[in-house]
Amino acid sequence: MIRASICCLLCIFLTGCWDLQDIEERGHVMGIALDLTDEEIPQDGNESLNNGENKNIHLTAQVAIPEQGGDGQTTSTKKYVNISAVSHSVFDALRLLSNKSSRVLTFDHLKLLSISDEIAESTHFNGGLIDYFLRDHQMRRQILFFVTEGEAKTLLEHQGYYDDIPALNILAITENFTRTNRMPPPFAVGELNNEIAKDTSFIIRKVKMNKDGEGVTVAGGLLFDGKMNKLAGELVGDDIVAYNLLAGEHQNGIITTEDKDGNIISFEVFESSVDIKPTVNGEDISFNITISVTGNLGEAQQLRYDPLTNEHYLKEIEQQVNKKIKHITNDLMTKLQEEYRLDPLDLLDKIRIADYSAYKKIKDNWDRGEKVFTNADFRFHIDTKIERMGVTGNAQK
Repeated sequence: MIRASICCLLCIFLTGCWDLQDIEERGHVMGIALDLTDEEIPQDGNESLNNGENKNIHLTAQVAIPEQGGDGQTTSTKKYVNISAVSHSVFDALRLLSNKSSRVLTFDHLKLLSISDEIAESTHFNGGLIDYFLRDHQMRRQILFFVTEGEAKTLLEHQGYYDDIPALNILAITENFTRTNRMPPPFAVGELNNEIAKDTSFIIRKVKMNKDGEGVTVAGGLLFDGKMNKLAGELVGDDIVAYNLLAGEHQNGIITTEDKDGNIISFEVFESSVDIKPTVNGEDISFNITISVTGNLGEAQQLRYDPLTNEHYLKEIEQQVNKKIKHITNDLMTKLQEEYRLDPLDLLDKIRIADYSAYKKIKDNWDRGEKVFTNADFRFHIDTKIERMGVTGNAQK
């Protein structure tokens, strides 16, 4: 009896995994691109299913080709393959890929999802085209989300400068967020779900192909109306620098300005902080915003004095940086209040924390309804500190 029990237990533990599948038999999807297309769906009985627009969904999946053989060599110089399908729904399009792939497609390593700017501007976006990626259990909430200028599938076809797989090349570029201030913060699929649930406005990174056809550029961000889930506008250049500073997301980057004689000065910010304090007095709402930046005098052309030895001139440079930061943040707030009439900085939450009773009165009319946000007053206080000036200090004689 004991022997029989032991044999039964051994059979259980020695049978192995019944659903084991070798990695060579799997197709790891690294990136997905969504476009709208006029292509017809063959032998489909649902011609009327167009989500309000006479367009179908063109889905492109980038599948990595794993190395084969014990010597570590690949069977092909190309390390990926792009597979596409056309359907009315994302879910169905993904399943249709199985008709073309000899490997079982998995999404455990999916790095990015990009949609075309045509989708961003259409009713397909607020109609729930991204719903599958928020709902399906296989989809990781950390998948990075982008909008592509033009067709999104071109993002998965470009030739990167260093990485062989386009999806990984884009991922590597976005990691440079810690070294540049002209790139919005990372935006993941999970954050999209949170923003939609809160009805708050948000900014998604925009990516475009370089003019030479090689490589891509993360070119600013697109502003979305969180209530309507639709594209409202675009922020680029200094607007993104100002947004990062105000959102407390600025990590590193260059702020270029001039001294009083018009000579170019480049200030590298390596540390920044922002403190936003709202004040509500009846219908009057104001914000005192203090931005503190610390950094390095990275470049100074045609200096009048040596900042290493002239403290007065050093203070002048700091004041010029203060003016530049105040100028770009003022410009951004004016644009958000007057042109877009939206608050992607979630300033309403600052009021909720500081004065909950006032928050309850205005929460439904902040950047919708009566648009109370557009009448708020903003006062900026900038504090710049130069800690390093380099090893040279040749002033013009």
